[in-house]
Amino acid sequence: MTATPQADPRERVLCVIDRAYRGAVEVQFFHPLYGLLDLHGQFAKVDLALRGATVTMAVEEDVYVPSVQLGSTLVDTLPDYRGSVRDLVAAGFEVFVEEDALASLGFTPDRLVAGVTPVGASELAARWPAYDQVWFV
Repeated sequence: MTATPQADPRERVLCVIDRAYRGAVEVQFFHPLYGLLDLHGQFAKVDLALRGATVTMAVEEDVYVPSVQLGSTLVDTLPDYRGSVRDLVAAGFEVFVEEDALASLGFTPDRLVAGVTPVGASELAARWPAYDQVWFV
């Protein structure tokens, strides 16, 4: 007897982030991109769309150091969003950034973390039906 392959009952989710800054010290132990890595195994597919100023999370930066000096205290446990985007791509997430937002902030697609896909706003919206759920994180 042969078994008929069945579709994965878990859902496909697209997470949209359009609020870039949520505090540095406040989110040092848990930020939205880190949370997505946790969700990855709970759904058939989790992808990420960065809009507005959040596209900068996927732009490579040569001089960024995830630390801040507060008086005499050095806080060096701040999130490294670019590193998290690299981790998401390595884990199999599709990561999209809106081209218009990228251009309006003065960046070009060649500055993106490897594996990140620039898309037009209408193209991003056209992808939504491929997902069971779209979350605004």
